[in-house]
Amino acid sequence: MEYISAGAVVHGMELATEDQGVGANYNMACLSSIPDSVLPDGFSPLFALTLGTTIECFSPVAGSLDKIKTDILK
Repeated sequence: MEYISAGAVVHGMELATEDQGVGANYNMACLSSIPDSVLPDGFSPLFALTLGTTIECFSPVAGSLDKIKTDILK
């Protein structure tokens, strides 16, 4: 459950930073390189988020929800 909760938090952080024009990306490969000395006792990293400036412009993608196939079961 901790992975699901942490993932939801990191995803919200990513969306918030991109909304402010900052580039954001999940970076799970770097978890093993985080020094133990920067983590409080009893904590271990689950997710990482890299942030930085970007030259890309984030804009909404126009699309229709009709393109998403759904099946409703009753």
